Amino acid sequence: MSPVLPPLVKSFKKGTQAVLDVLFPRNCLACNGLVSEGLYRYLCPTCARRIEIIQPPCCESCGINFEGDVQGTRLCPHCYELTPAFSCGRTGFRLSGVGRQLIHTLKYKQGSYLLPDIQRLVCTPLGYLEFLEGAILVPVPLHPRKERERGFNQSQLIAEWIGRSCQGVSISNCLSRKRDTPSQTKLSRQKRQANVRGAFMLKKGASIDTKSRYVVVDDVFTTGATLNECCKVLRSQGALRVDVLTLGHG
Repeated sequence: MSPVLPPLVKSFKKGTQAVLDVLFPRNCLACNGLVSEGLYRYLCPTCARRIEIIQPPCCESCGINFEGDVQGTRLCPHCYELTPAFSCGRTGFRLSGVGRQLIHTLKYKQGSYLLPDIQRLVCTPLGYLEFLEGAILVPVPLHPRKERERGFNQSQLIAEWIGRSCQGVSISNCLSRKRDTPSQTKLSRQKRQANVRGAFMLKKGASIDTKSRYVVVDDVFTTGATLNECCKVLRSQGALRVDVLTLGHG
């Protein structure tokens, strides 16, 4: 192939997108204003700045940032109460305001068109992508019924898009959800933990490489109950290094 062709193809795609943007103007997800500039396609610069990106110092376990001075062991209240089966974690932004709206639209309103913006957004936090280098990403599985209804697994999409930005990353769908559990949304911490207890298993025929590092991926970290149950399964099957990664936390 001629070395001139790739730039031409890139230029053509850029020109085509510019025409489409004129014909079909893009609106900001949060304020509904026109998006004509900035880094994101569906977030205006003002609303993008309202997303609280996670910056150090952070909880060594789940990745949420601390406010004020931090002394001693860096574990947040979530992780003290959880007794994590994972070693450490990273999260991209606090689950509030525009950040919450972003994930809600992705998850419940067929918002897969937001994935390029999400990918760019999580490239911002310090160490977020570096945390994944060389890891095997394990998306939290949905029950088959729920995945049929929704049409996709948001954790799978997140793992695929974020994985594109990292070196040496692979994806393994080695877990399955054996119980169709009710939604966690309105449950207390204790009920969340009980709701997902024993809900996951290693897929038939799947195996764990004890030399590899596994990172369980989900959209949000609320109490960590779902992520923790997935990590317990990996640990029970011989995984020695298990971590977690989420987009939002809160």
